[in-house]
Amino acid sequence: MGGPVDDQRATAGHRAELPPRELAQLRLRAEERLRAGRHQELLGLVPELRGDTEWWAHLWAPGAALAAARLGSPSDALALLEEAIAGGFSQPELFDGELEKVFATEWPALGGRVLGNVPLPSLELTDWPDAPPMLPLELYTIAPDRLSGLLERLPSAGTSAWATALGLLQWVHKSWQHANDHVNDPDALTVLERVDAGERFACVEYSVVLSQALNAVRIPARRVDLRQPAHHTGVGRGHVVSEAWIDELDRWVVLDGQNGSYWADDTGQPLGVQELQALDSPPRCIGSLSQSQAAEWFRYFASATTTGVTWAAGSFAPLFQGARVIQTPHLARQSNYPQLSALRTGLDGTVTRPVVRFEHFHPYGVGIRLHLSDRAVDADEWALDLTPGRHELAVAVVTPYGQTAPQRFSYVVRSSA
Repeated sequence: MGGPVDDQRATAGHRAELPPRELAQLRLRAEERLRAGRHQELLGLVPELRGDTEWWAHLWAPGAALAAARLGSPSDALALLEEAIAGGFSQPELFDGELEKVFATEWPALGGRVLGNVPLPSLELTDWPDAPPMLPLELYTIAPDRLSGLLERLPSAGTSAWATALGLLQWVHKSWQHANDHVNDPDALTVLERVDAGERFACVEYSVVLSQALNAVRIPARRVDLRQPAHHTGVGRGHVVSEAWIDELDRWVVLDGQNGSYWADDTGQPLGVQELQALDSPPRCIGSLSQSQAAEWFRYFASATTTGVTWAAGSFAPLFQGARVIQTPHLARQSNYPQLSALRTGLDGTVTRPVVRFEHFHPYGVGIRLHLSDRAVDADEWALDLTPGRHELAVAVVTPYGQTAPQRFSYVVRSSA
């Protein structure tokens, strides 16, 4: 015998009829004899070991069966092993293959019965939310002391995250006419104040205002620098847009403030940077651009840097137009986009009251909503219903605009009878 006996001592409770201290001492004596191969002494403990109702069938009876066989009492050995199997013995691996050797003739039949003793779990989780690996999320926000001033200038929020985002897209697009000028301070209020004074700016500033405005109304948004192929040379190779997480769409969506546009697939589903980069030809562009103009702007999705990370599957040219380094805190092989509806599942509680806990990653999430069969409950943990049968609930992140796409959690409870 090796480690498994030690493991069992550490984890088992004391449901036996013997008092706990006597039981512990009995187990120590029996274990010493079992490990040392003191067969006769182990068999001498059998009357006492039968009082260890927790371990008798699983450890002591098969151990005694081996001892009896090695002392030349095959009938006693088989009877002890039969008693173990009748009591639920299911772990021949505890004896390092010795049972199969000693009872080689009988084992084909006995082994099948041993395997049949392995019960199905009384509680079995069949599906649960599991957040995939994600790069850290870095949003493009205005400084906290400037937030209230920006909020005062924004149009009213819509009835949903998507309606609000579209309203802000058109508001920014119409705030000034494009010109190739820039501000040194990437601050939405600064841009808007200078626009009030008659100045006009480029795609960078449209993205600054739109990204910071989206975050101000608690829609997660990042600035995205886009680059054409061969961005290491030439001029006019870059464009800047925003990308926002839209709760009800369960996705990131590119919003081009300069052009007042977004991209969509054939079904009308708005698209994010990753999806656009995967396409060979431009999809539908919804907004102010003509089809030919959209095709030209689509070329900028050859390379991208979003707030906090640049990704490139193959080689990467770190110089932009030969004039500057593409600055990024993380150059990644793949983007591992943060899925903001994702949830992490944890377990806690006791055998009689198991608890499941959920953790979200939405930067503006305000809680967890559990959709049960008959009602919804806002709670980040839940004690499982142990009524026998199949159970299922949906779990979602609560946000200022409702909730994210629900994730499935299901389990089976089996009767112990």
